[in-house]
Amino acid sequence: MEGKEAVEKREPPRGGSRRSTTIRYSPEQKLKAVRLVLEDRFPRCLVSQEIGVCRSGLEHWIRRYRREGEAGLRAPKPRPPGQERLPGAVSEKILELKRQNPGFGVKRIALFLRRLFLLSASAETVRARLHRAGLMAPNPPARPKNLTRPRFFERATPNQMWQSDIFTFRLGGRYAYLIGFLDDYSRFVVGADLFRSPTAAAVIEVYRVAIGEYQPPKEMLTDNGRQYTAWRGVSRFEAELKKDHVSHIKSRPHHPMTLGKIERFWESIWGEFLARAAFESYEAARERIKLWVLY
Repeated sequence: MEGKEAVEKREPPRGGSRRSTTIRYSPEQKLKAVRLVLEDRFPRCLVSQEIGVCRSGLEHWIRRYRREGEAGLRAPKPRPPGQERLPGAVSEKILELKRQNPGFGVKRIALFLRRLFLLSASAETVRARLHRAGLMAPNPPARPKNLTRPRFFERATPNQMWQSDIFTFRLGGRYAYLIGFLDDYSRFVVGADLFRSPTAAAVIEVYRVAIGEYQPPKEMLTDNGRQYTAWRGVSRFEAELKKDHVSHIKSRPHHPMTLGKIERFWESIWGEFLARAAFESYEAARERIKLWVLY
């Protein structure tokens, strides 16, 4: 009873990792146990108790010894992780997604498999498969740590703060401007639309559509662009925020890291969609961008 209580006290808390208690037996130990039963006629219960193996394991050794001899008691060669457990359809889909989308990481591929194709594979399984196929880029060298660099931040709840920014690119020989609003906590794009001119009216239009669907946030983080703020007085966008009781936070000039989350979204939509797509017209581009963001 004391031993049982001691074991229970050593158990990790719920959610913690548990160490494996599996005992590995050498071929010599297995052969000794089998011979004690078959040649020396010892009872199976005494042999299993002496060796420390369960009855079913002892019976398994006896059957393999009778069928294959001493060779049947040798341990099989270890199998590489995920090599045979991964079904062929999942393995091929992993390689197909990586070849079609070179910028996808292992987590993104695992999510695509589960959400779009109803196929199950962990991120580590995807990583191992891509390594075997030679499709994993080498890890970049570690950057030296800068202890003076500011820490990353994010708000504690959804709709507490939004980030907004404007992405500029060439479309049909002219500049196009993609205006976006992103929730700081969840990184969910609450609003995005394409315009030919980056005006305050365009920013306010996207903002009104977003708050109509998700309610106004408590705070708004933007840069110091003329669409968002004015050097003197109150801009049209700031007046719109004041009407909705939204606190306006402006980033430091020439410091894009403050808006890092939406900057990362611009990098994703450019690399995965805009740089590779061909649009029939500006109107078609506008509709397809909305569908891509929704997708």
